[in-house]
Amino acid sequence: MDNLHAPVYLENPAKPGVAVFIHGFMGSPRQFDFLTASVYDKGLSVASLLLPGHGGTAKDFSLGTFERWQSHVDSEIERLALDYADIWLAGHSMGGLLAINAAVKHCSHVRGVFTIASPFKMSFFSIFALKVRLRQVFGKKSDPIKAAYLSACSVPPSPSLVWRTSKPSAELKKLIKAARDNLQNLRVPVTAVYSASDELVSIASLDIFKSGLAGVEYEQVLLSDSLHAWYPEHERNIIENAFLKFIY
Repeated sequence: MDNLHAPVYLENPAKPGVAVFIHGFMGSPRQFDFLTASVYDKGLSVASLLLPGHGGTAKDFSLGTFERWQSHVDSEIERLALDYADIWLAGHSMGGLLAINAAVKHCSHVRGVFTIASPFKMSFFSIFALKVRLRQVFGKKSDPIKAAYLSACSVPPSPSLVWRTSKPSAELKKLIKAARDNLQNLRVPVTAVYSASDELVSIASLDIFKSGLAGVEYEQVLLSDSLHAWYPEHERNIIENAFLKFIY
């Protein structure tokens, strides 16, 4: 495993609760660094997970399944629940789906779910999405968007990566359906963050999210300039403030 993408565990001496961060498809615990620092400074412990199949080779990633990802999240929550009465879940993209499922299963411990760009509807095929991908591949190393996507990806590029993602992609579709079905079973407060400029997740996911909930406390944060895994500073501040409000 690449140490750059190692899971993060920061135990705060006060130990009033713990925030659990769950990355997305091919993602990394590093995506949450700006949030984990803020939460720790405010007195909570932090656990930023690394999902099975991530942080290694393309072959490792190809072995990832819905069940393995979800089981890992559930096991971590069960472990943390031994020390913490209050657990908050935060997930980016696929991680938000895993958080929804986990919150339903562990309703006695989870106090809320904070999601960023949860993919209930995808938006792969657009000119804008193509431009973002080209920038990721051909942009200069100094390009902040390229740098953000490089740090957000825990699976290194390789000639076999394209075909090795086929099985995990099918597993992601299963996970989307499971989380969508589980929305009606959520019984904890929810905050959902979406951006109109997300090149992978359609903003229509927001309506699917809202319509699937059944009477829980709900907040939404709408961004205009952020991409799927890159946030300009002013919108990163918006996400950070929304998360702190969500917990406190």
